[in-house]
Amino acid sequence: MRIEYTGRQLEVPEAARELAERKLTKLQRILPGITNAHVTFRNDRHRQVAEVVVHSRRLDLSATEAGSDFAASLKLAIDKLLNQAQRARGRRRDRKRRGAEQRSVPPAASLPASECPVRVIRSRGFEAKPMTIDEAVLQMETRRDGPLVFRDATGAGVRVLYWRKDGNLGLIEPEA
Repeated sequence: MRIEYTGRQLEVPEAARELAERKLTKLQRILPGITNAHVTFRNDRHRQVAEVVVHSRRLDLSATEAGSDFAASLKLAIDKLLNQAQRARGRRRDRKRRGAEQRSVPPAASLPASECPVRVIRSRGFEAKPMTIDEAVLQMETRRDGPLVFRDATGAGVRVLYWRKDGNLGLIEPEA
């Protein structure tokens, strides 16, 4: 890893250089493959500002912090970089895990129809309430989800009322 130092209107203190090298080696353990780092120090009125930019194979990170002295601002900036690197590492790990899950399940279109796994998911039992078709239509208008299964009030059996694609309601009645 190559580290470049820049001081804007000042000379970079040797203690700040040693601190930056020590902290950047810690960052290199979390984010391997860092090619170069650029550390910039500047005075901004009564504040000392440290800016750290790190380039690696996978991503580029940057952080800027201001403090009462260069050591404090440099520590805070590199702590920000550590947090950014850990977040990026976690996102990458999660993305890999999600990708492995998606790859492990074969797409249904690639399997022949005879080998395509069909799962039956059993719903909890529910009571089909007796109601007229008009009452069922009123209930369907108040809720826009799924079909409504009900028992006909006249005793004709179980019926299903559902929303059709054209916006109308469809009724399924069993044949005698």
